[in-house]
Amino acid sequence: MVNVLIVDDEIHAVRGLQAGVHWDRVNIDYVHTAHNLKQAQERFNSHPIDLMICDIEMPQGSGLELAAWVKEFSPRTETIFLTCHSDFSFAKQALQLNSFDYLLKPVDYTELEAVIGKALGKMKKERELRSFEETHHHYRQLWETHQPVVAERFWLDLIQLKIPAVPQMISESLKKANLSYPDSVSFLPIYIQVRRWHKELSERDQQIMGYALRNVLEEAITEHKTGAAVIPVEGDSFLTVIPVEGSIVESELRAGCDEFIHNANRYFYCDISCYIGKPVALHEMVPMLRSLQRLDKDNITEINRTLVLGNVQKCEGKMRQAPLNEWAEWMKQGARDKLAGQVTHYLECWTSDGRSVDAQMVHSFYQEFLQMVFFVLQSKGLQAKHVFAQNLLTDRPASVLRSLSSLQEWVRYVLEVAMNHIHATEENMSVVEKAKRYITDRIGEPDLSREDIASYVFLNPDYLTRVFKKETGISLSDFLQQRRIEYAKELLINTDQSVSDIALASGYSNLSYFSTIFKKATSYNPVDFRKRARVT
Repeated sequence: MVNVLIVDDEIHAVRGLQAGVHWDRVNIDYVHTAHNLKQAQERFNSHPIDLMICDIEMPQGSGLELAAWVKEFSPRTETIFLTCHSDFSFAKQALQLNSFDYLLKPVDYTELEAVIGKALGKMKKERELRSFEETHHHYRQLWETHQPVVAERFWLDLIQLKIPAVPQMISESLKKANLSYPDSVSFLPIYIQVRRWHKELSERDQQIMGYALRNVLEEAITEHKTGAAVIPVEGDSFLTVIPVEGSIVESELRAGCDEFIHNANRYFYCDISCYIGKPVALHEMVPMLRSLQRLDKDNITEINRTLVLGNVQKCEGKMRQAPLNEWAEWMKQGARDKLAGQVTHYLECWTSDGRSVDAQMVHSFYQEFLQMVFFVLQSKGLQAKHVFAQNLLTDRPASVLRSLSSLQEWVRYVLEVAMNHIHATEENMSVVEKAKRYITDRIGEPDLSREDIASYVFLNPDYLTRVFKKETGISLSDFLQQRRIEYAKELLINTDQSVSDIALASGYSNLSYFSTIFKKATSYNPVDFRKRARVT
């Protein structure tokens, strides 16, 4: 449930917001109101407030005072300020209090709804991050205090072939580990592979989250199964071994695996595949594990699914050859729509018959496709390292080849970036000109960065900086500074806006810094420049 608090000393203004904003459209469940600082504090004491929409100028305590109190009392509450005056000092204090936005009255309700939507989006991301961090912290503490047990050591030695696959020697190792199983018992292996983490994790964090997954796996699959074990294999994979006697209820095993996959998706932000093998004797465990690992290697389409060895349809025949020569010609000709349609159709044919595609086929297509793109770029006098970010060619292949959906997304992206570069000149606009236009369109954004500009024109930042300096004679940062000053000069000459408003409009949130930079560039402070410009 999302709660909003409207605070304004003008009753009609509060009622206007209540009636004018489509609260259900922006997923607000309840709207509270207050007309002064004291009433607002009472609402916070009685209700959890997620978002506060607050007037700044109120007689019994300003909105800024209230926001300062809220920052201490309810730090997760987002604040949107409303005011009748475009006073730079108010904006500056609002920024210092980490307010979400600052709108002038009378408020456009559609604009306010858009701002509310962005605020709720930010809160949702922060909640997900807090949940992830809390889970990570909990399992990190468990991981740091966890000590390897003798049983785990036995299973690790077995699958790493430190114990020879000889029944007599395995029996001796079982005795040393104080483990005992009846002669009639066989062992059912389930291989679990993390296919992708949805969040960037360090190596240590992956180990911690792997430990967390292992705990969930033990609860989901091995609970109430005496003698069962979960063993880390390599990377982000696990082997679950379940002692069995008699028949196996496959549906129960699949249900346990499916529950584990669901929990991994929901709480640990990762994609998982589970593979159920056949019951074997201990000396046959390693060959069975290798069979499950080969099944995982060839699995390109069945992500977040449970597969049973022997029930998976094998690849038959050859995949239809991609018409790469045609694609290359369409790239050269700039036939974007035709190329996009054909590539999409070709890849969707894979999806509709996903079980006929294996890892070897996908890897072959990946290599041939890249060669085609590099050939077209070279024919246009372009080098791939100058067109694509480095990680696209070095870090990504492993993740791209793990699933069909990742490959499809990557192919479309590569084609789009390559064609944007190939036809930039032919479309009468160079990369530098595109960068200039992007800067001009966003001149009022104070956090506009070199990385933002480079991302827009699909170049890495260092290469864009070199190209820009070579073509214009000035650095990218100097050009950005020049455009901000030129825009400020235009506003000073042609409008009656205050200097503080012009500073904000030009991308400077600090008025003092703006004045210093302006004087350095023009030899006059903003006020004197305006006076001299209007006299002449």
